[in-house]
Parts: sequence; C-alpha cells; structure tokens
Amino acid sequence: MCGFAGIVGTSTDREVLRRMGDAIAHRGPDDQGYYLDESAGLAFRRLSIVDVDTGAQPMYNETREIVVVFNGEIYNHRTLRKELQAKGHVFRTHHADTEVLVHGWEEWGTALFPRLNGMFAVAIWDTRNKMLTLARDRYGIKPLYLARLADGMLVFGSEIRAIHASGLLAPAPDPYGIMEYFSFQNLWYERTMFRGVEHCPPATVLNWRDGVRQQDRFWDITFPRSRRGRRKDLAAEHRACLLDVMKRQIAADVGVKSYLSGGIDSTAITVAAHKLDNAVQAYSCTFDLHDVTDGIDSDEREYSRLVETACGIDRIELELSSGTLESVLSEYVGALEDLRMGMGYPVYMIAGRVAQDAKVVLSGTGGDEFHGGYIGRYVATGAVQATNPVAPRSLYARLRAFLGAGGAAASTPQWNDQDVASRYRSILNAVLKPDMAAEALTAEFRRTAAGFNVDDHLDRILGSCPSDDWRDRILYVDAKTYLHGLLVLEDKLSMAHSLETRVPLLDNELVDFVLDVPWEHLIEGQTGKVLFRESVKPWVPAPIYAKPKMGFGPPDVSWYRHALRDWISAMLSPDRIAKRGVLEPAFVRRVLEEHFAGVRNNTYLIWSFLNFEAWCERFRFYS
Repeated sequence: MCGFAGIVGTSTDREVLRRMGDAIAHRGPDDQGYYLDESAGLAFRRLSIVDVDTGAQPMYNETREIVVVFNGEIYNHRTLRKELQAKGHVFRTHHADTEVLVHGWEEWGTALFPRLNGMFAVAIWDTRNKMLTLARDRYGIKPLYLARLADGMLVFGSEIRAIHASGLLAPAPDPYGIMEYFSFQNLWYERTMFRGVEHCPPATVLNWRDGVRQQDRFWDITFPRSRRGRRKDLAAEHRACLLDVMKRQIAADVGVKSYLSGGIDSTAITVAAHKLDNAVQAYSCTFDLHDVTDGIDSDEREYSRLVETACGIDRIELELSSGTLESVLSEYVGALEDLRMGMGYPVYMIAGRVAQDAKVVLSGTGGDEFHGGYIGRYVATGAVQATNPVAPRSLYARLRAFLGAGGAAASTPQWNDQDVASRYRSILNAVLKPDMAAEALTAEFRRTAAGFNVDDHLDRILGSCPSDDWRDRILYVDAKTYLHGLLVLEDKLSMAHSLETRVPLLDNELVDFVLDVPWEHLIEGQTGKVLFRESVKPWVPAPIYAKPKMGFGPPDVSWYRHALRDWISAMLSPDRIAKRGVLEPAFVRRVLEEHFAGVRNNTYLIWSFLNFEAWCERFRFYS
C-alpha cells in the first residue's frame, strides 16, 4: 500500500526526509507527507487503496501527540473501529485502516498488534515519551529495515535505499549476509547484505527510546492440532473460512486483480475472488518454449487457459522470452536490494504487467507452508521418517529423531551433530554447500566472513519451536525461513511497480484454522495439502484438483545451456569474477562448463552467481 522512512534520536530537516521519501517513491506515487520535531522525523509515500479521500498520512490522534505511518492493509479494521468508537475514541477519517492503529495504540499499547489481522509494517512516534515503536506483521509480508547509529540514533524505512538516502549510513556490503545468501539463496530474519542494516523480524514489536532498544515477539506459530471431525466436514469448514477471507481481502476502493499460474493455490484464489466480484481479471505468465529441451513442463499455460475457459474468467497472458533475463536482471536486482531465492524475475515482469491496469493483485503465496504442501518432499527424499517416537529435548537429538539418510533408521549411530546439521541444510535448498566454500570463495573473502556459522540460525529457530512432531518442526522452519524470503521477494518486486500484493492464504483466521487441524487430514504419505484440495474441489476444474505440485519458473536449465550461454559466459567471465575478489574464477568456470555440457544441472548456482555479479555492479561493490 505504501512506504515510509524515518529518523529518531536527533533533529533532522525536511530535505533529508524528502530524499528518504523520494528513494521509495515507487511504493507510493499518489501522495506524500512528513512529520518533524526536535527528536524525530518521518517521511511517507502513499499508494491510495483504502479511503482514498481522507486516508492521508502521517496520521494523528486528537491531540497530535501520537503520530503514525503505516504500510499494508488491516483487514479487520472495521470491526476494530467499532470497538474503539464504543470506548469513546473519535475517528476523523471515513474508513481509513490507519486510524485504527492510532486509536488502537492509545487504547491497548503493544497489545494492539496481536489484534490485527492483516499485513503491516508500522511506525508510531509518541511525542510525550519520545518513544518510537516499530512493528511488523505475523509472517513478514511487509518489510521494515533499520540501522542503529551512534549517539542513540535509529534510521528506518520500508526499503534499504531509504536508509542510505538519509546520508547517515553509506552503502557497503556485509560479508556475513553474502555468505548467508550463497548458503541458502536467502537471508534469514535480521541479516541483510548491507553492512549496518538489519531487517526487523516478523511478529515483532520494537520500542526505541533514548538509544535503548526493547524488542519482543507478539505472536508465534503454535500447533494445537485439536480440531476434530471427518475430513469432509473439515473441508467444508475450511471452504467457508476461505470464502470469508476472500471477502475481506478483495475489499478496496480500487480494482483488484489476481495472479493465475494454473496451480491449485492461484486457481482457488482467482475463482473465489471472481465469485465475489466478476470484474476480477486474472494474469498469467508463460514462457517462449521455442527450442527449449529441458524444463518444458515448467510452463503451465494449459492449466491457466483451462481455468479461464471453465470458469469464465477474463485472463491476460504475458509470455517471456529467453532474452528477458538479460534485459531485466539489473532492474530486478535493484528492486530486490537483498538477493533472494529462485528465479524471481518472472514475478517482477508479471507484476509490471498487472500494474498497467491496477494497484492491487491477489497471490497464492503461503498456501504450501501451513497446509503441508512441502511435507511430501521431505518424506520422498528420505530426509525424514514416516513415523517418529516422542522426541527428546536436546536440539540435535530432536533432529536425529526425524532426520535420516535415505531411509536409514533415525537413530543410526554414525550420524553426528555435524552430519545432521548438514543434512538439514541440504533440505533447506542449500546452494553452496559448506564443504564447497574453500573451493568456491577466495581466501581473502573468507577471512572477512570468519566466524560465520549458519547452524547458529538453525539452532535458534528449532530451539524456539513449541512442538516435537517432525511435521510441525519442518513447517515451523519453512515458515521462518523459506516463506519469509518469498514474502520479501513478493513485496519488493510488486511494489517496484506501485502494485500491492495481497496473500489471502496467510489471513490470520485461515492459518489459525489449519494449525488446529490434525496432520492426518493435511497429508497422506507423500501427498500434501489434502484438506486444501478437498476444500476447493467444488471451485476448481478437475484437472487442477488432480494436478501434482509444480514449481512456477522459467525453463532456465535449457535457456542457460543454449540461448543465454554467451551472455552468461560474458557476465561470469574469469576477469569479472577475479575483479570482485569474492568467488574463485576456476570454480565458477567449472560450474558453467558442467552445466553447458549437460553433465550437471547447476542452474541455481549459476543464478546465484549472476545475481551476485549484477548486485555488485548495481551497487558498485567489490569493484
């Protein structure tokens, strides 16, 4: 919906705030606003979606002692507004969800945030106590970055570029963030690839006063698994819940569109939205398959076209060619700032196409993590056992209880702690394995990142999981790592085009419902999302219901070997790689040769190298 930035702990001027706001103007081209006093400054850019006429920000309480800037959508704002009005709060806007945050903070303080059903990043400046409060939604749908500076100053913003635009922190690479990216094609929680800049964790409320930081988690994933009933009845409850969710999520004062890849998640979302509003259009991204030899099955046009015909939905199709990556990589990396997983440039392109027609789009992101969509892959690869005894309390003993090697007994004695951690990293889509680091990274760069250990993050995440069931624990880690990365990617790549992406399958009510459903109704053997499929079966065409899970992505395996081979060779030439001083040219050359010759599929490694080279070039790092 918007973007904001700010500085607390010092006086600033409007010109600095203007630069910070201008840096994220793409997040809010419709309006801008500023707040200044002797201790704080806030900049805001607005993408007008809800209460277009009276919803300008910053927004204040009656005495102007509470100042709020907010990015996102609060889907239960009308209910909260009525509750606050009954308590005597006076609202000045017609139906702005931001004003619920103003009065909700007055009434409940930090207890406000667990009450919110929505996607949000918010900054609240209390002029009486000179205290800043930052908060971010349950899953991290909306980003929020911050940098702690000397003399008690804090700089923050919806994107990293806003922090750098303040002039208080110069852009510089963080070797630890780079190591984390090469390990997972992702960054977990706080770390970024920019020195001194961190990501506020999801479900977090952070108070900053006189240079002192206090941070607490206001929500975490729990696993009641107590809902009883026949699967048929649970599916009907789920379907009713999902329809209620969709009613909330399509509410806007502007038109709403939907992504339609042809998978069951995007199909269910699109069809449900269309049932509620037949003006909802669908947008599909396809790929030019001319001369494609590997990965031809990644194109799902036949399924998205089936949905269009069977459900009578108006659909717009965007076809990408093999040359798209070459032409858009620099823009893509610039929009993303921090590098992330997967070949995300099709998301950037389809978002740009939707933004020509609308300000809001619905996405099926989040459907797999809580509905058990990924569980089957762990069982299928022998990474976990189909049954699990009660797990002991120690972290790695817990891991041993559900990690194995190709179906070997989970208690096999030859597995030590290092083996178990390495196995789990491989499950989490590790790209550059730890034992490859010495060959892949220069000794000089490895010295700058000495002490980096990604096991620390894994330890922390698993150590906070409130369940010993291996399925819950896998879900927990996926949601804290993989899902968070997807959401950052989804937000940045759409907001680069002034397009808001909503993710209905992460609505609080729906997630809480699914976390209460026993696993026997969510997965069967290697088949995941059983309940979800049964729930949306009446909505989707039969081939979509029966279709196995497919990842959305271009046929890059083939494109890298043929159409893009010369460009990739030039982008990752030994001279360019050597100039950076991070990757070993011989290693990169071997990875390319293996892939070009068809000896090994090194697509993800090559994608990581291309992104890193474009990142260095874009931000003038390691040159």
